[in-house]
Amino acid sequence: MKKPVIWIVVILFMLMFNQCQTGESNDETQGASSDGFIIDHLCTDISRIPEEWINRVKETWNIHYAHTSHGGQITTGLDLLSSGNSTYGFYSADCQVPATSNGISMMDGQYVQQDSYCETYITPDLYWESGYGLNITRWVLNNHDINLSLWAWCSQLDYYSEAEVANYLDKLSQLEAEFPQILFVYMTGNAQSTEINRYHRNNQIREYCRNNNKILFDFADLDCWYNGEQYLEGGIPVEHPHYHGDQAGHTTFESCMNKARAFWWLLARLSGWDGT
Repeated sequence: MKKPVIWIVVILFMLMFNQCQTGESNDETQGASSDGFIIDHLCTDISRIPEEWINRVKETWNIHYAHTSHGGQITTGLDLLSSGNSTYGFYSADCQVPATSNGISMMDGQYVQQDSYCETYITPDLYWESGYGLNITRWVLNNHDINLSLWAWCSQLDYYSEAEVANYLDKLSQLEAEFPQILFVYMTGNAQSTEINRYHRNNQIREYCRNNNKILFDFADLDCWYNGEQYLEGGIPVEHPHYHGDQAGHTTFESCMNKARAFWWLLARLSGWDGT
């Protein structure tokens, strides 16, 4: 079932680019500025989202999500939220878009049309980094009822160079130009490493998104904060010890649910909610 996309609202919203918070923020969080839209640790209280916008999310978005194990934290969290409260329904399928208006509808993975198989472990080269991957993504977007697409990092930002991250940003911008009817969400990588390169590359992504009016899901920032406290090691924000564990996607179920709540916030904002 094709979901209506309220493009007038979306376009107006993207021009506004309101933030989750006001005031100054630190180097790692930085948050959303007046010309950028960043979902971070201050965007997780889904009790603040009015029912109207929860319902609008369910009616509007058909999501294409490509990821490896760390990115699975979001889908695990969405499953847990849905199991605990049917208000936050979540339906996913491997390489198919579930037909539903009772919750989030998500296609998980890439269908590799060239080789006729479904792949759910999506490394950079299978979404944006190679011509082969870009063609897989193009085929999926051209052949499925999708209006929102995103890809999640594993731990590549521990060692990717500034040029390699610039290539990621360029390739997503290229896909945006090729598919103007589809929204693309940029992401930072996880913050489980104390590598200074990881810190700089995440900030590179944040700066690009702020300067170019992109939508950013700040995965790293969500890792670093618990109960109003940001955890630092050697001055670098890293995953809070409260989230140390391996229940799912190399973290705890609680961390997964926190990211899922931020994901609902993201979709509500994209649907037209002003975040207040």
